[in-house]
Amino acid sequence: MYERMLNKKIIPTEDEIKKYIGKDSVAHIEQIRKALEGVFEITMELKFPFGNKYGWGYKVSGNSKHLFYLFFEKGAVTVMLQISKIRTEREIENYNRLSEEGKKYWETRYPCGDNGGWVHYRITKQKQLKDIGIFLSIRTNKEIDFA
Repeated sequence: MYERMLNKKIIPTEDEIKKYIGKDSVAHIEQIRKALEGVFEITMELKFPFGNKYGWGYKVSGNSKHLFYLFFEKGAVTVMLQISKIRTEREIENYNRLSEEGKKYWETRYPCGDNGGWVHYRITKQKQLKDIGIFLSIRTNKEIDFA
């Protein structure tokens, strides 16, 4: 379960991606895209970054600034984003709005830099998109709402 598309030699088509991740994940990606388009000019590039462990996914950028990677998994997608240390009052307020699951993802982040790190958040349910919006609000200092 949740296997990634790891064959770098075969570039997946849009139809293959949709079939692999499933209709719920396709809907989640579309909801993410729509929410971000309200704030940024979005580009989603098909990439195979970081070697064989991560597999195929989208590099998502807003106004030419990298926001996160979205990796394709069997029956899910995982958002991987980098967040600096939570310092400001606004960032702390946003952190406090995270679900318990979202807080756990922050606590178990892959460390990078000055107490920040990479959050790898697997999305399998609609309600998890709220946490993604909060993490992106922390990252970009913009209000992003997936509700």
